[in-house]
Amino acid sequence: MLYRLVKLVAVIGIKIFYNRIIVKNVHYVPKKGPVIFAANHPSTMMDGFILGYACPRDLHFLAKSTIFRTRFHRWILSRLRLIPVYRKQDQPEAMGRNRETFACCYELLEEGKAFLIFPEGTSTGERVLSKIKTGAARIGFGAEKRNDFQLNVQIIPVGLNYSNVIKFRSDVYVRYGHPIFLKDYQEDFKADKVAAVKKVTDQIETALSKLTVTVKELEMEQMVTALEDIYKKELIVDLGLQVKDQNDEFSVSKGLINAVEWFYENQPERVEKFKEILSRYQNNLERLHLRDEFFSPVKGSSDKIKSFQAVLFLVTGFPIYLYGLINNYIPYKIPRWYAAHFLSAKSQWASTKMIVGAVSFLVYYGVGVSVVMYLTDNPLIVILYILSLIPSGNFVLKYVRKAKEYRQHMRFMSVFYHKRILVYKIIQQRMQIVQLLNKAKTEYMRAVGLRKPKPKQSSS
Repeated sequence: MLYRLVKLVAVIGIKIFYNRIIVKNVHYVPKKGPVIFAANHPSTMMDGFILGYACPRDLHFLAKSTIFRTRFHRWILSRLRLIPVYRKQDQPEAMGRNRETFACCYELLEEGKAFLIFPEGTSTGERVLSKIKTGAARIGFGAEKRNDFQLNVQIIPVGLNYSNVIKFRSDVYVRYGHPIFLKDYQEDFKADKVAAVKKVTDQIETALSKLTVTVKELEMEQMVTALEDIYKKELIVDLGLQVKDQNDEFSVSKGLINAVEWFYENQPERVEKFKEILSRYQNNLERLHLRDEFFSPVKGSSDKIKSFQAVLFLVTGFPIYLYGLINNYIPYKIPRWYAAHFLSAKSQWASTKMIVGAVSFLVYYGVGVSVVMYLTDNPLIVILYILSLIPSGNFVLKYVRKAKEYRQHMRFMSVFYHKRILVYKIIQQRMQIVQLLNKAKTEYMRAVGLRKPKPKQSSS
């Protein structure tokens, strides 16, 4: 009962916090039978909430033992289907208690149930896949050994990708990978248990690296992010793919990451020279307070049409914006202020902002409803006010985004007329960067044996 209630609240929370949660390859998940889901771990609490929502199976969750601090914590967390894992960095003296954890997982698998484990063992919030630990494979093999390899345990890798790991109303992409059947490794396990565990663990790590847009080293993240801003849309168009297709976007991001890693490994001197050119371009953009998109040839309708539409929207929508701002500004700002002042780990921002935000909005909305009830004493007006709160808040976010876009557009026009020499210099720098990237793309595709995909046929 408690689990269902908390799950319902968590689902409502993540549906409000995130713009979209997109789930792919859910057909890989069996409707019944023992399953271990092994996922990457970019965001501390949010990952569990999202997978609890996105997975068609009821889940138990392995979580670090430090959150089971008191008897009350242990009581409530056990009813939320959390199982403690004792990590060496937390409690080295308690590592022996993992025997109890493993035994609990064995029983779940023997009952045909499923649980989720984060084999990285930690969450950093960075775009890096940490070294995968052996827990998932050891638990799976342990359960199979106890049952003479008759359980048919599957390990299903799951990739979690956030468009922005800390941002409100960002997108989340969940991708399930091909199941790993431990029965296929029965002979390997009988011959060498350690080697079999390592073999399956390596397979999980390879699968997660394919299912996520993560990099091998943190220093590559800045480079990949910059290339996504500058080159991604142009690359999608050049390859004949769809700019707004999530699968195409994911594929191109993976391609950029693979290419960056290849050049770091094979041509590091060339990478360093390119970083200098890229840095000069980014510094010039920062001097003018402009974004790269204004210099990109990949655009939609003409600037004049966009400008007219933006002005019309900003003028006509201002009263709604003002109304929404009054009802949502303070509770919207409180979680951001709290996270900025009291949190250091990036991986904790999203979950903390969601929880603090939920409390802030409920209290603030409650005060607002009380005031409206006192002033009007009209049930219909009160109901209409309640129904308007969340939509007006969403409108404020859209209005602010449009205002920023329009302000950037006007600034670009102003800079273009007053600092043309610098603008032309930036355009030349961008053209140089794109030329270098096009040349690097051709060399990379030739080196790894890739071919340009055929353009998609548009449906009429």
